[in-house]
Amino acid sequence: MIFLKHLTVQNKNIENYLLPKLELECGEFLEEVNLAYTTYGKLSESGDNAVLVFHALTGSHLLSGNYEQFEDKNLPWNDELEIGWWDEFVGSGKMIDTDKYFVICVNYVGGCYGSTGPNSINKQTNSIYADGFPDITFKDIENSQKLVCDMLGVKSLHAVAGASIGGLMALEFAITYPEYVNKIISISSSYKLSTIQLLHNLEQAYILELANDSKSRKEEYLSLARMIAHKTYISLDLLAERARGESKYINDEMGYFLKTPQESYMMHQGEKFIERFTMDSYKTIINAWQNFKLDEKELKKLKGKEVLVLSVDSDVCFYPEEQTELVNVLQLNNASVNYFLLHSDKGHDAFLLEPDIFFEPVSSYL
Repeated sequence: MIFLKHLTVQNKNIENYLLPKLELECGEFLEEVNLAYTTYGKLSESGDNAVLVFHALTGSHLLSGNYEQFEDKNLPWNDELEIGWWDEFVGSGKMIDTDKYFVICVNYVGGCYGSTGPNSINKQTNSIYADGFPDITFKDIENSQKLVCDMLGVKSLHAVAGASIGGLMALEFAITYPEYVNKIISISSSYKLSTIQLLHNLEQAYILELANDSKSRKEEYLSLARMIAHKTYISLDLLAERARGESKYINDEMGYFLKTPQESYMMHQGEKFIERFTMDSYKTIINAWQNFKLDEKELKKLKGKEVLVLSVDSDVCFYPEEQTELVNVLQLNNASVNYFLLHSDKGHDAFLLEPDIFFEPVSSYL
């Protein structure tokens, strides 16, 4: 069992919950499942002021505040993890106000930041799962997080929220537990995979599969997979603006090819990523995303639910058209939808980089 250092700072708690067994949709069971999670604020006596936040593909449960490296030095870490990924969004007086709400964020089953995943020890074999880790689905992740909420004494969720693939899970969670969820916040997301996402995921999965048969450093394949994805996370204009100076890679094996700061910037993004994520967890979550399928008929369970859908005009990972399609489908199923198209030059990652544009729609909605 992996434990994180326990910290309490301004009602922030880092904890672990050990499930004796988790049944998966594939029919297999995971034994002794550890779920790493953080909470912020205080749960009301009635247990109904909680907000559950689903993180993005390579996010973590380290949602807000300052953090030190995990005690388990086998877990990936770099300076990007020292400040919570939604630090400017969650806290006292912030967009999700922890003076009002009890906020929960759980590292995904299959992840690499303390929850049981491919790099964890299989208790039955006493060896690392690696490729033997079972296929998981988004619903498996959602079900495990419901169990965390139950353990914490949450009687109902004031809201469930998520951006990117976290938005897919927030929506499916509300469909699975409609009586448990009051409001839904979907940011830069959708209700299904688009063709471009299917193909981007395929490219990354293919590269990572090749890594298993290669004599090269497997981390290099993870770096390349991240570069494929990263160009959809920020706008190309912002990429060009961030890419400054001489190439850092002029003397390495790719030096003959790299001619521009933009290329160097992408190489740097790939190399940074392998410090803070693992290839096996990346493959596991990409695979779960690739197999995500939500029956439109299931959306009828959201009848009468309040849903906030936020879109960013420069997003090329989840295009704004995907959010307008989601709005139309929700309205056809008699959900009460609030929709905002927000302007940003930051692309998909605006939900990480520009809290100001989200503050009014989210805080007013909550």
